[in-house]
Amino acid sequence: MNALEIGQVLSLKIRFNNTGALSNQNHPYLIVDIDDELGVVEIAQVDSLQGKEYKAAFRSNKTIFNSNPVETVIDKDSYIQLDNTIKIENCAELLSYRRQEDKLSAHKLADVLTAYKDYHESHEIDENKNVYMDRAEILSLN
Repeated sequence: MNALEIGQVLSLKIRFNNTGALSNQNHPYLIVDIDDELGVVEIAQVDSLQGKEYKAAFRSNKTIFNSNPVETVIDKDSYIQLDNTIKIENCAELLSYRRQEDKLSAHKLADVLTAYKDYHESHEIDENKNVYMDRAEILSLN
């Protein structure tokens, strides 16, 4: 498989917002959209629920359980952050940051994509949380 696909997970260090806050370690990011025309991959941050179970109740998060079926792209029960928009330039180097070729199971992926789309259509995403990173910035952090 030579191309990124929606439902795969990238492991990256990124800029969390437009004020410059950077991740100090690699985080998993679920690919939620690929726009070939614009050359952009949209990703959503995946965080573990372990020790943060209360975050499952936040309207701005979507829970993904690691079981039923067992997922290979996440290690434990997790949640996706819905309240930001992170777009990165689609470049060949992103393939090397892919955790594996597997994707989130079809039913869970459809559920996450619906929640992501619905949240973005019904909530204004703060300008500070609309992040775009080009190839040079991605490579400099990773």
